[in-house]
Amino acid sequence: MKNRINKDLISNIEISEDMKTALYRNCIKGRSTADFAFRYSGLLSALIVIGVFVFTGIGASAAVLGVKARLENMSNEEYADYQYEVDNDTFVSVNEGESRALRDSEIRNIIRLEREYYDNNVYPENVLPHYETKSERSANELAYVEKDNLLYFPEDEMTDEQILQYIDHNAKKRYVNNQALIAEGIAPGVGMALESTPVVAGSRESEAVDEAKKIIKEFFKEDIDDSWIVLIDYFEEEQYEDEVVPAIYDIDIFQLGIGYGTQYTIRLQANDFTPTFINQNGYLETNDYKHYTKNEAEEYVEEGKAAMKKLLSERFGFDESNLTTIEYYFDEYSGNATPFINYRFMYNDQIVSVLYRIEDGKMVSYSLR
Repeated sequence: MKNRINKDLISNIEISEDMKTALYRNCIKGRSTADFAFRYSGLLSALIVIGVFVFTGIGASAAVLGVKARLENMSNEEYADYQYEVDNDTFVSVNEGESRALRDSEIRNIIRLEREYYDNNVYPENVLPHYETKSERSANELAYVEKDNLLYFPEDEMTDEQILQYIDHNAKKRYVNNQALIAEGIAPGVGMALESTPVVAGSRESEAVDEAKKIIKEFFKEDIDDSWIVLIDYFEEEQYEDEVVPAIYDIDIFQLGIGYGTQYTIRLQANDFTPTFINQNGYLETNDYKHYTKNEAEEYVEEGKAAMKKLLSERFGFDESNLTTIEYYFDEYSGNATPFINYRFMYNDQIVSVLYRIEDGKMVSYSLR
């Protein structure tokens, strides 16, 4: 199974194969581009956006088919409303088309209710209204206004019903966008893996997946069962300038849904399964933990440094006598604060980058190069 990249995800973009691979990798890591379909492009979202609305294969669950039927049965009037939205969507980021940013509490409820929407066919009682002008909108109503080309949120926190309307609105808008692509001769989602990569029991790929699950259990206390989707790619050894990059297995593990769910990426050297990248990614992994200003975080630098140096020695076998330099820096998140400290440990010619979460003292990302 060699270099199996889900290029269906990006097959409609006329760029080189290398750039397509890079774009796919960026999608997996939760980054986004200005293109409409990819502004929602955590891997979970990207699979849904491009795939689920045209997916009817054997692996399609009853819930997936239920969502698909709901979207296909929009009235002509509602479809036209969403077509107007798609045609006028020229925004670079999602927030540009919305009257305010989502609150953290609303995003947590979206995480919860998206699972209900896509997995259990829980839908809003009413569809999100489309108005020509803002004067038609009631106070605290969630609605799209054509004249302003804006989705208006209520000033108060959205109710569960409104959040379901928001989820339903996004699903319908994506569906209409995909139908436009199909009309242009583009077939989004054909052949896309909405199921785990098939691996033969006892094969090297199967062993790599088992090792990735063990690592996730060890560091993140997560049991990966059959409800998770596991994608595995194999990349052959490459010569990069003066450096030989060894063959690797790249394993991405997530639960099929959309939006902000937890994702894991484990990268293993193919010859001995040495981990070169371990990463937990997701909204809750960042925003459900205390954020610290730079001055506050500075107080934890030495504590984190000692904990991570010990972990690198005891778990990964790095010899502290070879440790030449330790650097640290902060990424700023909401409110000019961060839940993390970034460390870079230099062991002679090897560099290890570690993301340390301050509140619980856990490593959430490890990278060896």
